[in-house]
Amino acid sequence: MNVTFTDDALQRIKRYLSPAKKILLDYDDGVGPFSAVGNCSLDSSYQMLFVDKDLAVPDYDRQIDSNIGPILIKGESLPQFEGEMEVRFNRHLFTLPLVSRKGILTDNLEVIDYSGTPGATQQGTAHDC
Repeated sequence: MNVTFTDDALQRIKRYLSPAKKILLDYDDGVGPFSAVGNCSLDSSYQMLFVDKDLAVPDYDRQIDSNIGPILIKGESLPQFEGEMEVRFNRHLFTLPLVSRKGILTDNLEVIDYSGTPGATQQGTAHDC
C-alpha cells in the first residue's frame, strides 16, 4: 500500500512535516481516539493527523509507504483504502482530494495537527447534535 503526495499537495502540508511527528491516515468511522464521538450524521471521513512522535497510538497498527515517509493506519480500516493512492491539491476548491485508480476516496482529506497538545484526542468527549 502506498500514498503519493503531488508537488502541489506537498506545498500545502509541508508546514506540518517534522521528524518530531508521526503521520496517521485515519478513516474516521467512529472508532479510535481521534474520532468524533457520536457523529450525528453517521457519515465517515478521511483525515490526515499529525501527532507527537512519542504518542502511543495502538489502534494504528499498520504502516503504509509514502513519499513523505511512513504513515500509520488502523488495520481494521484497510478495506477503506486502495493499494495505490494519491493526495492532490485542488486549486479551485482549495481542497486535498484523496484518490485511487478506482476513483475519489474523499473530495477533501482533512488535515489536523494534534502535536504539542497534551490529551489532544477526542476520546471521551461529549457531543450534542
